[in-house]
Formats: sequence, C-alpha cells, structure tokens
Amino acid sequence: MGARSVWLCKVVLVAALLAALTVYLLTVFAAHAQAPGAGSVSQAPGQSIKLAQSYLYPYYPQVKRKKRRYRRRRYRTTTVKKCAPPWTYSRGLRRCICVAHGYGVSDGQCVKIAEVCQKNAQWSESVQKCQCQPGFVENGSRCDDPKAEVVTYGPGEGTQCLWPRVKSEYGSSCVCSIGYREETGQCIRDDAPAQGIRRRALANELLTNDVATVQNCLKEAGYLSAKVQNSMGRKAWTAYWFFKQDYSIGRTPKGVYDTKAQHRLFTLCPTVSKQLAALPASSGILQPGPASGAPLPTGSLPNARLSKRTPQTQASLPSPVTSEVKPAPEVKAPVKRVYARPEAGCLPGDLHKLIIGTYGARSELKKCTQTCIAMPANITRREMEDYENKRGVRWCRSCIEIGSQLPLDDILRIERGANVQVCTRPPSRLPKWKPQTTTKRPAYTKVRALYRQFPRGVDHEKDIAVVIGNGSYAKGLPKNASSYANAGAFHALLTEHLGYTQENIIDLRDATAKDLVRVFGSAENHKGDLFNLVRDDAMTRRVVIYYAGHAGTREDRSDSYMLPVDAVKYREEQSGYTMSLLYANLEKLGAKSVLLLLEAGFGRDLSDYLFPPNLPELKVSAMPKKPQRGLTVLTASDGDQKTLDDPKFGFGLFTRYLIEGMAGRADLAPIGNGDRKIDAVELYSYTSHMVRLVARKSFGLLQKPVLSKSGNLRVSDVQAQGQ
Repeated sequence: MGARSVWLCKVVLVAALLAALTVYLLTVFAAHAQAPGAGSVSQAPGQSIKLAQSYLYPYYPQVKRKKRRYRRRRYRTTTVKKCAPPWTYSRGLRRCICVAHGYGVSDGQCVKIAEVCQKNAQWSESVQKCQCQPGFVENGSRCDDPKAEVVTYGPGEGTQCLWPRVKSEYGSSCVCSIGYREETGQCIRDDAPAQGIRRRALANELLTNDVATVQNCLKEAGYLSAKVQNSMGRKAWTAYWFFKQDYSIGRTPKGVYDTKAQHRLFTLCPTVSKQLAALPASSGILQPGPASGAPLPTGSLPNARLSKRTPQTQASLPSPVTSEVKPAPEVKAPVKRVYARPEAGCLPGDLHKLIIGTYGARSELKKCTQTCIAMPANITRREMEDYENKRGVRWCRSCIEIGSQLPLDDILRIERGANVQVCTRPPSRLPKWKPQTTTKRPAYTKVRALYRQFPRGVDHEKDIAVVIGNGSYAKGLPKNASSYANAGAFHALLTEHLGYTQENIIDLRDATAKDLVRVFGSAENHKGDLFNLVRDDAMTRRVVIYYAGHAGTREDRSDSYMLPVDAVKYREEQSGYTMSLLYANLEKLGAKSVLLLLEAGFGRDLSDYLFPPNLPELKVSAMPKKPQRGLTVLTASDGDQKTLDDPKFGFGLFTRYLIEGMAGRADLAPIGNGDRKIDAVELYSYTSHMVRLVARKSFGLLQKPVLSKSGNLRVSDVQAQGQ
C-alpha cells in the first residue's frame, strides 16, 4: 500500500469519527431537552442547534434576535374633570354644570332650589316655597313694592279697553292685542303677527317640529358648534346625546320630537325659547315621521307658531277683535298710560345722608326713590336680570324712551310739561369722543356762561393752582380729545372769576414725565416747583390741583397713576406718575389745604368706546389708602368707569358742574347752606348729583364721582349769595 492510500484512509477514518460523534451529541442533547417536561413531545424549531452551538462553541458570542413588541393603539379619550358636588362635569360642554336634582344656579353657585327665590322674596320652611318679603305684595310671579311711585293702568268699572288694547286674561289691565306690540306706551302693529291665540305650551305638548330651531337651541346652550342644517347630522345628534346625558333624560324614542326633552332643552336657550314661550304649541300628538330627525312633511305636525283650533277650543275662545270695531257707547273715557313721575328736587341716598349728617335735617331736601336708567339696546334677558339682581341696577320700565341725546334742560322741560319720566335708551356701544367742531373758537370759551351770573370770588390772591391738560398721546396711546377744553375751562374759572393771579398758577399742556417730576417732586426729592411756591407762606396758602388726561391702574391693583404724554403703550406702569407718590409729596407741602381734582378714569382700557350701563368692573381706587389731613380728593368717576362729556359745552361732565359749583351754585339751596363759603361737602354733593343726573337722563349711562376727605375744608368764597 502506498503512501497516498494510507493518507486517504486516515482522512476517511477521521471524517467517520466526527460524523459519529456529531450524531451522538445530537441524540444526547435531544433527549436532555425533553427530560424536564415529560409531557412535551416537540421542541421549538432551532432549539437543538442552539444547544449544540453552546457546547461546541462555548466562547462564541450568541446573537439574540430582538423580539418585536406590539404596541397597543391608544385611542384619544375625553378627560373627565372632577367637580366638587353638587356640580357635575359635562363631557359635551367640557365644564362643570349644575344639573343635580333639587339644585339651581344662584350668583354663580350651585345651591338648593329652596335657597333660590325671585327678587324681594325669601324661602319659607313652613310652606316649603318662596314668599314675598315683609312690605312687598305678590303680583303673579313677582313681588312688587306697593310704595313705588310707578302706577299701572287698567280698565275702570263698567268700561272696556280702547282698540287695539284688549283686557288681559284676568281683566285687571289692558294689553296689546294679537298682532300688536308694546312700544313707548303705544300698541304698534307687528310686521309678523301670530295667527292663533297666544298661550304657553303645557308639559305634555310638543314645542316645535322644526329641526333647525332645535339645533339653534343646542348651539346657544353650547353643545353644538357646527353649522345649523335642515336635518340632524352626526354632529347635531352627538350634541343632542350629550345634552340628554347631562340632564338624565335617558332614551327618547321620538328623537327631537320628544316633549320631555324639548321642554328641558329650551330652558337652556332664552334667546331661542322666547320665540316659543308666548306662541301656541302643537297638539302634542306625534305622528309617524323619519327617524333621522328631519322635518316632518307638511301637515304631519302643526307649526309651532300656528295652532289648529278644535271645535271645543273655538267655542271657548273670544271672538277676534278687528280694526273696524269701535268703542261701545258706554265707554266713559279712553284708558291712558300713566308713567312714572319725574324726579324733582331730590338727592340720591348717599348724598342725602352726607348733607343731613353734615348740616342737619332740612325740610326742603328730599331723597330720590326711583332713580333708574333705560335698558341698553340688544341686551339679553339674562344680562338684564344679572345687572338688576347682582349689580343693583334699576331699569326704567315706566318711562318715555328717546333714542337721541338731549341736553338736561330739554329733558327736564319735557318732564315738567307732560308730568312723565323721560329716559334715554343708549345703543349697545357708543363712541367716547364726539366729532370736533370745525369752528376756530375754542370750546372752553363757552364756560363763561356758567359763572357769569354769580358774583366774583374773593380771598384767592395768595392761593396756588396747578392745571394740567394732557391730550396728545403719540406713542401708541389714543388721544384725549377733551383734555385741552377741560384744562382751558378750569383755568378760565380760576383767573376770570375766582381771582387767582397768573404768577401763582402752574399751567401745563401735554406734560411729560419730567414735567410731572419737576412740579410735584420725585421719591428721592419732594421739593419741586409746587413746593417752592408754597414754601414762602405755607400755613396760609391753599392749593388747587386739576388734572385732565389719561390715567390707569397697575395690573395687581396695588396703585394708580397719571399718564404723561410721552408714555409708551404696554409700558404705562413704568412711565406713569403714581398716585401714592403724589399723595406722599403733597403731605410734605405743609399747605393750609390741598384740593385735588381728577378728570380721568383709572381703568386699564383706554379705548374710544363706552359700553352701557358703564358700571365699574374692577375694584379700583385712586384715592389715598386713608384720608390725609388737609387733603381733599375728587375724582370724576368711580373705579374704572369712563368719564362722559357734556353735550352742550363740549368738555367733561365732571368739569362742567365742578366749575358751576365752585363759582357759587353749590352754596345755594337745597344743597348749600347759603353762608357764601363753599366747602368740600357742598361742592361734592352738587357736582356728584348733577353728573349722575345728566349721565342717566342724557346718556342712559352711569357715572359716579368719588370723594376722599379729612374734615370739611373750605374751597372758595363768594361775595354775596348768587341768584
């Protein structure tokens, strides 16, 4: 045998041994893998290969295949907010609502129905219902004051109402007939009168079959944000479902034509429901219709505005009155509307109390009991009740309304001649400034008519005055259109009538921040130009400071400020001259008395529009935190109220009656005591009373000046009692 044959035999022998060893190992590993689980008859594919690799190649790195993780798809869910009981979270409105049984909303709180009563009523535990408070008389669902000077009209004994007025349901008064509406004491023909008898729907009667009306109600209630359509779409049905879940109405097989659901739904939308509340409802018998909620065919359901009269109801209804019907011969006299009487020689309650507390009781001084304003245009019923119940506003419901702004003299002349109360109905928004006059004559030159009839003032030669009029705000802030006229009119009063000398008056127009610091001083040095004028004879000198322009209040309500003309928009707090610094520096003057007059509103809104009724929305006070000795402060408005301009003279209402009062009018009866010395109480009472009266009568708005004083300081003197 050759060498080559021997080598081949060795190779074959080695290969056979390796094959036998491999088969043996695989068999052993297979049996070993089945040993732990006696019942297992199969193993995972590739498991033997892995075990063999681990024994044959113990140091070979094992490659592990990453397991694929299946992520569960997350669906967007609505976050459910926890509400404090008895509030309930609404997933449709995404806020807390008060829908618990036996609870209702009162002053923004969810309270028991037993605690919610109408105005001038209170809950009675004995009878478990609301009853009128002592001194008030129940009139239907209202509690009226029998002492109120508002007279209701009604048919006399043996008489009938004059067409188009007919007797009411109980025959106690005359109301406008069907097809007419009440407007300024007259029955005006309605453009779209109802054809049937007006009545309220019963609990088992369907309110409407118009799907669009139901969607409008869902939209007003806040459930539906999509466009109103003629059929119930997916979004409309979803909104309707959320509404039913919130109010636990449950399943309504009749859909939107369910009486229970509609009666509950239309309590949430006063604007839409007031079109149905006084109109005839359908018969309540639901006829078969499409399940989609689309409008039923014509004739399947009576229209919400038209009521089909049955023979029984036709017989019980009175015969309709037509325009050809004339009064019967036995009519004694036509029924006339009696309006509230005009206000004459009376003061508001707080001013009446101030005068009586300062000077004692006066027989000729009366207290007003019916101060009211007309309701603005486009005001909703909810807003009207909110202003009346929560804000203390009294609406005029028995006055002759006018739509134009007339001077106070013309309005008082109408009231005295007709013995009625006149009120101006303001629009929903009116501009703050009137168009400027085209004449070259300054508006303030007409101010002489205010003090020409009074004798000149005396003993003001040594008094010092500061007059500031800021109007040309250029760095993003709106201009103050009447500040120049205000400052010019007050400067004319001081120099022409009261006898102030020019050298004792610091007259500034468009004062910058440096000008205010130069006059009143700074926090580091209080000795400004005003301090230098008073320093010579401080104990005998009186100081009058008048400011007309923009003002504001810090965002945290910690302080207020006067705005210089170089103030920058959105940086007013950094550039304004703070009132706390002004009061601190005025206290260091050492003058005999200081009178500070502010023709400015201290709100954060400097826009050019007014929104009725012009109530102060923020608790803002530009007054000193406590009255300072010798300092009297008068502001033109309360809090952040906006100031008004006099329609006759063209400058501020506050400035107009402030000038008239300082000239001598405030010393006359019934407010003044006629001692030829005008003090702070007389000046404030007269100015505040006239500003409130003109704001209500001429504008239909509110404006209330505010006073801060320490003692009743003397303001000015007159030579003799005025006319």
